[in-house]
Amino acid sequence: MVASQSVVQEPQNDMYCSPIHSHYGEYFAADSSSFYIPHHDIGPAHMCAVHGEYGPVTVPMVSTNSSPPVAMPVQVPPGHVVQQIVDESGTLRHVIISPQHPPSVLAMTSHNPQHYAAAPPNGTNQPPQPILYPPHPIQPSFTPHHFHSNIPPGHPAHVTSNTNPGHSPPPSHQFYNKDERTRLQHIKLKKKLHRQQKSDSISPRKDLINGLRRNQKEKGMNSVGTSEDGEESSSVQDEEDSVQIITDMLSSVQAPKVSELSSRSALLQWAPPLRLSEASSNDSHELEVSENELRYEVLLSSDKGKEMKYKSIYSGDSLSCRIQDLRPGQEYSVCLQVHLEELQGAASEPTKFTTPPCEPDQPQPPKLIHRAKNNLQLRWNAVNDNGSHIQYYILEYDEGKGGDFIELYNSKGRQYNLQKLQPATSYKFRLAAVNEVGKSLYSDLVTYTTSDNAPLQPSPPVLKEATVNLLHVQWQKRPRDEEFVLQVDKNQYGYIAIYNGSDTEYVHENLQRYTDYKFRLRATNDGGMSPWSEEVTFQTLPDRPARPSKPVVKGRIHAHSFKLKWEPSSDTGGAEITKYILEVNSGSGYETVYTGTETEAVCDKLTPGTTYQLRVSCVSAGGRSNYSDPCTVTTDAISPGQCTGLKLHLKPRATSLCLRWIEPDYNGGAPVQEYELVSINADTSRSPLYKTKELRAVNRIGPGPWSEHLTVTSGAAPPEFPVNVTVVSKTPNHVLVSWSEPKDNGAPVKEYRVEYSSSELEDQFQIVFLGVGQNCDVKNLTPSTTYYFRVQACNSAGYGTFCPIVAATTPPAPPSIVQIKKAESTPTSIYLTWHEPECNGSPITHYNIEVADQIFKTEGAETVYTLESLSPDTNYKIKVQAVSDVGTGPFSNSLKISTARLPPMAPRLECIGVGHNHLKLKWGEGKNQDYTTYCLEMENNRTREFQCIFKGIALTFKVNKLQELTTYSFRINAMNDAGEGDFSDVYKFTTTIAPPITLKPPRVVEVDQKRCQLEWTPLRNSTNDPIVYLVQLTRLRDQDYKQVYKGTETTCSLDNLEPGAEYCAKVCAIRITSTGELLGPFSPIHTFSTIPQEPKAICKNSPTSVGGTPIHSHKHKTHSTWAPLAHLRSITDQEKVFLVALCVVILGIIMSMIIANVYMK
Repeated sequence: MVASQSVVQEPQNDMYCSPIHSHYGEYFAADSSSFYIPHHDIGPAHMCAVHGEYGPVTVPMVSTNSSPPVAMPVQVPPGHVVQQIVDESGTLRHVIISPQHPPSVLAMTSHNPQHYAAAPPNGTNQPPQPILYPPHPIQPSFTPHHFHSNIPPGHPAHVTSNTNPGHSPPPSHQFYNKDERTRLQHIKLKKKLHRQQKSDSISPRKDLINGLRRNQKEKGMNSVGTSEDGEESSSVQDEEDSVQIITDMLSSVQAPKVSELSSRSALLQWAPPLRLSEASSNDSHELEVSENELRYEVLLSSDKGKEMKYKSIYSGDSLSCRIQDLRPGQEYSVCLQVHLEELQGAASEPTKFTTPPCEPDQPQPPKLIHRAKNNLQLRWNAVNDNGSHIQYYILEYDEGKGGDFIELYNSKGRQYNLQKLQPATSYKFRLAAVNEVGKSLYSDLVTYTTSDNAPLQPSPPVLKEATVNLLHVQWQKRPRDEEFVLQVDKNQYGYIAIYNGSDTEYVHENLQRYTDYKFRLRATNDGGMSPWSEEVTFQTLPDRPARPSKPVVKGRIHAHSFKLKWEPSSDTGGAEITKYILEVNSGSGYETVYTGTETEAVCDKLTPGTTYQLRVSCVSAGGRSNYSDPCTVTTDAISPGQCTGLKLHLKPRATSLCLRWIEPDYNGGAPVQEYELVSINADTSRSPLYKTKELRAVNRIGPGPWSEHLTVTSGAAPPEFPVNVTVVSKTPNHVLVSWSEPKDNGAPVKEYRVEYSSSELEDQFQIVFLGVGQNCDVKNLTPSTTYYFRVQACNSAGYGTFCPIVAATTPPAPPSIVQIKKAESTPTSIYLTWHEPECNGSPITHYNIEVADQIFKTEGAETVYTLESLSPDTNYKIKVQAVSDVGTGPFSNSLKISTARLPPMAPRLECIGVGHNHLKLKWGEGKNQDYTTYCLEMENNRTREFQCIFKGIALTFKVNKLQELTTYSFRINAMNDAGEGDFSDVYKFTTTIAPPITLKPPRVVEVDQKRCQLEWTPLRNSTNDPIVYLVQLTRLRDQDYKQVYKGTETTCSLDNLEPGAEYCAKVCAIRITSTGELLGPFSPIHTFSTIPQEPKAICKNSPTSVGGTPIHSHKHKTHSTWAPLAHLRSITDQEKVFLVALCVVILGIIMSMIIANVYMK
C-alpha cells in the first residue's frame, strides 16, 4: 500500500474567539465579569464570578459533591490579577483576585501559562499543585458563585495571571531565568530519550489508562510553588516528569478520520493534538511546542486477530494522506502517532473502515483437461472476488465459426463438459466472473480443437536425395495427418522405427555405401493410426574411388614426346574402375591427353624445351576420384626462331629513335636471354641522320637468324619560347596579352598556348588561349586581382618551353549581385538575411533595399535587416543591392513574400442547453468557412487549473458527466495557420437540479369489489433530499386522472371503487428540495379491474341470510376465489403479445431440437 501526502488546511481558531459552545469547554464574552469554564471528567468544578468593583479578595472553594475543586483558567477585568492556591493533594483551596500585585508577592505573569500533567501523586485524576501565592484575608461577606463543568481525562489544567483579556504584561528578568532553565532541561531530556523510548510500544492505546500512560499513573507528579521573595522554585522536579508532560501532550491526538473512501484508496485526515491546541490558546511557553515541529506517523493494519500487527505507511508534517492500493472489501484499522524530534506519543484509538467491494479480477483462460471427437472438457481456477462473493461464471465460445461469442455456461461451478461438437474443429473460449457489484473483464481468448478420425493409408515415401552414407526421403501431409512414423528394414534386424514426428521429410544417415534399404510410413492423429504404406526400396550411392599413384616417365624424354605409367587405386569405392583420365599442363591449364582403361600412355606433339605437369584420375559409378600427385617433365630445347615486325615506334626525334619488334614464333624451348641490334651504313655527316637496323634473338642454346633490315629518318625539334610578351588591362574584367614569333627549330609554328593563374605555383596555371594568332583577350577576370601569364609555341615536333612569367593587376569594380539567404515574416514585419557579395576590390559601405517603390538603406555593411510597420496579410516584392566607393552593384533577384495573418480572436461563449448533468455550449455564427480550430477549456474544481475538453472545428460542444447545481468555469480561444489567439474571459454556467427518474408501473397486490392495494418499487435516492410519491387514478373510460395518494410509503390502499370497473393507475416520484417540490415523470400506466358484484340470487343463498354469517368472511371467500381471474384481467395487451411470442419461440426451439435429434440418428 502506498500513502500519498495531501495538504489539508485546518482552521486555527483562537480559544477566546470561538463560538459559545466548543469541544473544549464553554466560552463567555470578555466583559468585566468574564470567565472560562473547562469540561472535566473528574467532577463539577467551581468558579466564581468576578466583578470589577471588588478589591483584593480571597475566595474559598467549596465542593458540593465528592469531587474536589481543581485549578482552571479564569478571565478577569482589565487591571486585575487572579491567583489560585492548591494543597499537597492538588485540591483548589483559594482563588485570590486583586486589582494589582500585593507588595510581598511577585507577579508570576508570563507568556507561558503553567501546564500540568494529568496524574497527581495520589493516583487520582486531579492536577498537581500550581504555584502558591501568600494567602490574603478572606472577606466573610463574599459568597462565591459556583459553576459546574466536566474536564475530559488528560486535559491540562492551567494557572493564569491575567491583567488584560487575552494578553499578558511584559516579562521580568525572573522569567528570563525560568525560560533559560527550561531550555537547558529540554536539552537534557533529549539525552535520556533513546533509552526511555525503547520500552514504548506502537500498539494503539495499550499503554494508556484513561488517556494516561501506566508508568505516569503509577509514579504521579510533584507539586510546585513559589518562595517568599516571589522567585519560582522549579517547574518540574526531575527530567522524567517533563518528558511525561510532552508525551501526554503528544498522546492527546484524536483518531484520524476517513473520507473519500473507494475500493482501492482512502483519504485520512486528522487534527493536531488537543493539548497542543489548548496550550497554544493559553499562550503557554514553559515547554514551547509548535505545530511545525510535529511529525505524524500513520499506522495501518489489516489483521483481524487479537494481536493486530501495524505497519507504518506515512510519516510527515501534513495533516492528511491518501492510501492507495487497498484491497476491495477488506477491513482496515488505522491509528495515528505524533512525534516531536526524538519524543513520540502513544498511538491514537484505531479507526476501522472497510473498503467497498468491486467487480472480480480478470480470470485466467479455461484449461483443457480432456478432449475427444465430439466433446471438450474445460476447467478454470477461482478468481479474486474483491470483497463480494462470486455469484456465477460466464463461459462463452464462438461455435467454431470465428464469429460472435455466445453464452455457453452460467453457474457457480468451475468445470464444464461441452458436447455435440464437430471433429477436427477449433473453438475459441473466454471466461468472465460475476458478483453483486458487476461483471469482470473477459479472460484472454484460448483456442482448443476437437480430435479427428484416424487417417487412411498414406502414400509411400519418395527419395529426395541419396548420397554415399545417407538417404533423404520425404512424403505428403494430408489435412488429417498430425504425426508420422517412418520405419526402415536393414535386413539383419527387420523393420525398426527411425522417425516419429510431424515433419514431412527425414534424413537417414550413417548408412553403408552402395546398399539397398526398404522404407514404410504410417500416419497418426488423435483418432488413431493409419495402415502401413507400401514398401519402397532406395539405394545409397557408391563412393568415389581413391586417387591413383603418381605417374612416372617410362623410357627416354625426347624433344617432342615421352611415355608415362601409373599404378591403379587401392580403393575402388565399391564399384569397378571404368576409365583413367591423364591431363597435362604446359602453363595454360590442364588439358586431357588420354582417356582409357590402360595404366600407361604416350604424350607426343610436344614443344621442345617446355616443362609439363601431368596428373591422372580414375572414374567409377561412384564418381571421379581426386587427382594424383603431379609429375613434372621437361622436353629438350633448340635455338630460337627469326624475329619479325621490326618497325619504328612513334615519330623519330631529332636525337633519338624508338623501335619495336615481335618475339620469335618459337624460342627453341629455352627462354630468350637477349636481343642483338646492329646499325648498317650510318652517315653522321648529314642532318637528319639516315640509319639501317638489323635484329636477332639469343637463348642458352645459341643465336637465331637475323631479321629483315629497317631504314628510318630522324625528325625536327620543338620551337623556342615566344618573346616580347606584354599584358595590357582594358577593363576590370578584361586584359590583352600579345607576343612575338620565336625560332621554329626545323618545323614551322602551327599554334600558341597561353596560360594564366592567380598565383605563381606551377600546378595552378590554366589554359585561356590556343590558336595561331600572336595576341588574345582574357575576360571574366576578378577586379583588383594580380594575374600571372605565360606563353609557349608548338610545331610538328611538339611544344617548346614557356616564356618567363608576366604579372598584371586588374583595377577595382562595383560589388557583385546580392543573393538573398532567408526571409521570415510576421504580421507587421519581415526579417531579411543575405549573403555578402564580392566587393571586387573596394569595401562595401552599405546596402539598398527596394520594397514597394521605397528604398531603405542599412546603417553599415550588415547582412541583416528588419522591415517594420508593414500591413498584415500583404504581398511584398523585395530586392537588395550592394554599394561601395567605386559604384553601385546590380539588384538581386526579386523576392516575393507575404506578411502573416493575425491570429483570430476568441469568440463569445454561450450556453444553449442546460441539464442537471450536462451543459451544451455554442460559439461563433453560421458555418466555420475558414476551418478555424477552437480550444475549449474547463476549470478543474479540485486543482483550479483549466483543462482542454474539446479541440476541433465544430461550433458546439456538449459537456457531460457533470454534477447537479454546480457552477463550472469555461474559456475558449481560436487558432488557424496564423497562430493561436488569446483565451476569452472566463464564462460561468450552472447545471440545474436533477429530477427523479421514472418509476416502474405500480402493481396490484390485493383487489376487491370496492378497494385495492397498490405497491411500487421504491426510488434509489442518491441525494440527501427526501422523496415522496404521488399516485393518480382514473377509470379507463374516463381518462380523468385524480390524485389519490401522496406520501413517502411505497404502498397505498384505494377505497370506494366501483365493482367490476377498469381503472388506470400511475405513480411518480417527487424530490423535496430547498426551493420546492421537483416532480419527476410518471410511470407507465397499469390497468386493473375490480371484482364484479355477485348476482342477487347468490346473495340470498349466502350464509349471511341463512345462518347469519358475517359479510366479511363471504367477501374474503369471494376474493380468494376470483383473485386469479382478477390477476389475469390486469394483464395488458403488450404483456399478452409478449406471452404469445414467448410460446411461439419455445415451440420453435422444441421442434428444432426434435429435427436435430432425427438428423443425428
